[in-house]
Amino acid sequence: MMEEVIKNIKELLEGIAETLDIILDKEALSAIQEAEEDIKKGRVRKLEEFLKEIS
Repeated sequence: MMEEVIKNIKELLEGIAETLDIILDKEALSAIQEAEEDIKKGRVRKLEEFLKEIS
């Protein structure tokens, strides 16, 4: 039981650290914001189309 709690806390802290890394990386944050705007405006494509494009 205690081992599971410790594991969950460790995973949570790792997630928080990753989030902070992204927030502090201005380029990554900007790319995420652009992607969110693309989604809102419908500038998306199906995964299958993308996979064909890169193969």
